[in-house]
Amino acid sequence: MSAARPSKSSLKSLRHAASRSGTRGKAPPLDRLALLAHQLRTPLSTINALAQGLIRRADRLSPIDVQTRAEKIWRASLRLDELVETILSYTRASASASASASAGGIVLNPSEFNPLELIKRVCREQGGQEPDRPIHLDIRDLPEVIIGDQVLLEQALVIVVSNAMKYSRPDQQIDVTARGEDSMVRITVKDRGIGISERDLPFILQPFFRGRNAKKLPGTGLGLSLAWYILKLHGGNLEVDSREKRGTKVSLIVPETNTTGLSYSI
Repeated sequence: MSAARPSKSSLKSLRHAASRSGTRGKAPPLDRLALLAHQLRTPLSTINALAQGLIRRADRLSPIDVQTRAEKIWRASLRLDELVETILSYTRASASASASASAGGIVLNPSEFNPLELIKRVCREQGGQEPDRPIHLDIRDLPEVIIGDQVLLEQALVIVVSNAMKYSRPDQQIDVTARGEDSMVRITVKDRGIGISERDLPFILQPFFRGRNAKKLPGTGLGLSLAWYILKLHGGNLEVDSREKRGTKVSLIVPETNTTGLSYSI
């Protein structure tokens, strides 16, 4: 099966995103180990939070509560193990790939997968960290199967959903919509949180950049940049629309079929 080529409008959007993020043409290379280490933060945070909860409430938890939390820790540890294996796979690929890949380029590992299952899994696992958080799903007209790097695309969606949770109150709803359109899949995550100021928005996709109103919140400023690179590798795009104090809307756009990726280094 041949790889789908990004449309002219898709490529135009990519160039526009590069301009908005403060880059011209090819984006500056990122430290590979820093990016991969960033992916480990989500399961580590889950394990840390659940373990602390067990310690603080040990005398008040029923056996069922303990079992439930232990199962969540176990699932998070499996995710962590999966990411570690991914890092090792990338390292092995870099050692045997071309000079550009050896210099730090991430190599796609495409396979067929169901996008609906991926979206539901991410929302379920992220929502499990904040059980009282309302997450509304509106998913229609998705293809049964798409081709891409499932691990990387899942990580991109995890980044966007976890950001929506991080930068909004626990009682504020997050809307996740997904549609199939013109051989592309568009997944949009909308929150009602602190938003991004107009002066910060053009730089929000730059590595390590953090908005002025987010300085006191935990984070590295790598998440959206990594998600953007992942979508670019698939011939897709990441769009950010936000207003300060009014919330943020992030759209992940990926072709239904991509087996080679574009030539971008991270």
